[in-house]
Amino acid sequence: MRHAFTLSALVAVLAAAPFAAYAANAWMQNARKSPEWFTRGVMYQIQPRAFTPEGTLKAAEKKLAYLKDLGVTIAYLVPVMKMDADRDRSFWSPRQIRSGFENPKNQYRIADYFHVDEEYGTDQDLRDFCAAAHRLGMKVVFDLVYLHCGPTAPFLREHPEFTWWNTDGTVKKGPWRFPKLNFAEPKLREYLIGNIRHLIREFGADGFRCDVGDGIPLDFWCDAHDMMDGLTGGNAVLLCEGFTVCDQYKGFDADYGWFPGLSAASVRGKWTGRAAQCPVGSKFVNHYENHDIATDARPRREEAWGHAAVDQVLVWMFTLDGVPMLFTGNEIADADERHSMFGKTPMDWAQLNREPGKSRHALVKRLAALRREHTAFTDVNGTDGLTWLDTPAKDSVTAFVRRNGRETILVVQNWTKKPVKCSVSFTVPKHATASYLAPDETDRDVKGAIVPEQLFSRDASYSPEEGFTIGPFGWWISKVETDRSSN
Repeated sequence: MRHAFTLSALVAVLAAAPFAAYAANAWMQNARKSPEWFTRGVMYQIQPRAFTPEGTLKAAEKKLAYLKDLGVTIAYLVPVMKMDADRDRSFWSPRQIRSGFENPKNQYRIADYFHVDEEYGTDQDLRDFCAAAHRLGMKVVFDLVYLHCGPTAPFLREHPEFTWWNTDGTVKKGPWRFPKLNFAEPKLREYLIGNIRHLIREFGADGFRCDVGDGIPLDFWCDAHDMMDGLTGGNAVLLCEGFTVCDQYKGFDADYGWFPGLSAASVRGKWTGRAAQCPVGSKFVNHYENHDIATDARPRREEAWGHAAVDQVLVWMFTLDGVPMLFTGNEIADADERHSMFGKTPMDWAQLNREPGKSRHALVKRLAALRREHTAFTDVNGTDGLTWLDTPAKDSVTAFVRRNGRETILVVQNWTKKPVKCSVSFTVPKHATASYLAPDETDRDVKGAIVPEQLFSRDASYSPEEGFTIGPFGWWISKVETDRSSN
């Protein structure tokens, strides 16, 4: 649950990363290892209120085979546990009030962390959903909302020490006007870690997306992951909706990777700034829309950017290191501005059979297959697996290679509405280091030749003599024939 100013602030901080990097020495360590089902996965955020007309888990279960065919391997559910039905609007978030739905049930204002809200069905329905996903070879990620809770949550009456109180006896409200939970209280930590254990054992959760995860003490998430590792043999994940440079040492398997904007400079700059600060091999959940953005951003991304630009962003999501995450309807170019997390607004599935939804669905399916067939996209995260390449058209074009020791794949993207002709340099400058550190001596040059036959392209061509010609928002993806002893 994020406001726009949080994302803007994050981008501003990362833009200054070349100067901040020497103060943030997390890059001197490696990120924790994560299970392959996650690192090789494709996520899809299911918003039940939009995913089907019924808005229930049973209806969503019937769509799992569709997601599997699309190439999705991880079904991520927004919170489906019992929401607080309190109608005291002083405990409603401002945008919940602005939505006009007059619905007290906010998915991120939970009253009971252990049982499914009747809007979505029953506890058994959630068990069935997870079991059906597992039969299809898919994993299921739940959403944890532990920064705050609903004002009438029964556990607050039983454990008043679980929240903070004002001197007049009223509960302290957090940033969204909900009671904030007190992580200084050991019993609260035990209660919530017990909840995670319950969700794994009782329902079959494979991992968790942690709402405003960076707003909760990191040591709590480290303890939670220790419990999960013991329970699952290291096969469960925690994903942080947030960013802290050192949180992937142990607590989290990945942070959110919000799309930085439609410019070559921001696409490359955000990645390099982040890599300069974070543990080696850090992972990010790459996406351009989620339940917050789809609710708040008007016009929707499809209308604001245009379908061709969004197609380009999808190429970024699926070829960059990390894990791509689709939001409900991205794969059919849904741009319905009725959409809101605060009420039922089912998307129009007929979009799947008309343009641009038909072409978008085919694109997503092709990108998922490309990622699955070429493990260079998923084997290695961070600077060991992705190398940015220079081009004279740096204001318009980004270029990088993905490498895993067995294959090298080149990705070139034009981020503008104008055609571009350019070359790509396979000579990679050494990283700048502080004067008190050993100089960077890693040879990252790409030694080889571009294979003229593309793996996947749009409005792009290449020849050794002419270089690249790439149309508006066009891309080129191909192999590089390399000397394997050097790459």
